[in-house]
Amino acid sequence: MDFFFLLAAVTLTALMVFGLQGVLGARRIRWLDDIAPSPAEPLPAVSIIIPALNEEENIRPALLSVLALDYQPLEIIVINDRSTDATAAILAEIGAGHPRLTVLQVSELPAGWLGKNHALHLGAGRAGGEDLLFTDADVVMERSTLKRAMTRMRAASLDHLTLFFKAVLPAGLLQMVVLEFGVSLISYLQPWKAADPASDKFIGIGAFNLVRAAAYREAGGHGAIRLCPVDDIMLGKLLKCKGFRQECLYGYHFIAVKWYGSLRQMIRGLGKNTYAALEYSFSRLCLLTGLQLGVSIWPVWALIFTAGATRLVNLAIIALQAALFVMAAHYSGMARRPVIWFLLTPYIRLYMTWQAVLTTIYQGGIVWRGTFYPLAELKKNRRRCP
Repeated sequence: MDFFFLLAAVTLTALMVFGLQGVLGARRIRWLDDIAPSPAEPLPAVSIIIPALNEEENIRPALLSVLALDYQPLEIIVINDRSTDATAAILAEIGAGHPRLTVLQVSELPAGWLGKNHALHLGAGRAGGEDLLFTDADVVMERSTLKRAMTRMRAASLDHLTLFFKAVLPAGLLQMVVLEFGVSLISYLQPWKAADPASDKFIGIGAFNLVRAAAYREAGGHGAIRLCPVDDIMLGKLLKCKGFRQECLYGYHFIAVKWYGSLRQMIRGLGKNTYAALEYSFSRLCLLTGLQLGVSIWPVWALIFTAGATRLVNLAIIALQAALFVMAAHYSGMARRPVIWFLLTPYIRLYMTWQAVLTTIYQGGIVWRGTFYPLAELKKNRRRCP
């Protein structure tokens, strides 16, 4: 049997199996839309914790949406983490008319901490709520978001609830790059399994990580992941390792984030945590590269260099990938038109990943929020389940 035909047949079979698994798994995730807000009965006090560093462009609409949430009792804690722009002035202006808002100022970062992790730790230490919502300074929420989420937390006896968000992006190529990035991440994390106590799968999303305060503190909080660049996912892993119950829902109609404005911004933004997401494993990078080459790149070139049945099977691979991306775009609330770029995005993804990893290795660490963190120190603080 011809090697290239066998390769194409194996690739198509694997893609069909994993694609079906992904589609069925995605259908198991519930929508926040289907959770009716709890009626008038008392709900637990919630503390919303928001770190902010140089967020003058986004923090006003985000914070005003949080202040407008239909939920009581509620306290909102914003940590101004060494901002040098107008963030502090905006917070002072908004805080003057909202007594529920507490602003904490960080002027110096303690040794051994990533800035965002330290800010979240500091906010959690001041929080008085029975539940803690960790979110970001660019997240805009619909009024009923928290009430719906807390209703689900109590109904399902959860310790941790996280939500997928709608990414607000310029149309075109960037949307497809983000879509492929999200599909890859979800395929790896398999968030539909996070709710199963018998599964080792976990999930955490920085735009909305809602945690019972007692579970958060028992697990060690952000102090246990103080040097983890992917703090949101690692918080989910930490809680799952400690045996706490978690779940992930679609929140596309309730949470929006004005994400990256260009490919350059995305490459710069993800550069600090790409190697951490691979658990600082060069072999994982090579495996990921091989999969990308075999599944996404070679089938297109095979249309030129092969013929007959082999060419037809590779054409089927490309068509199946397009169909899966169209479904993913539908689920995530993105337009379908940018899917046309899916033949180009694998090259961009490989460039982004290799550039980030090689830069981290070359400079011996990462620079985040103006502070350099040595790679050796980051590796020592990897969080694994006991």
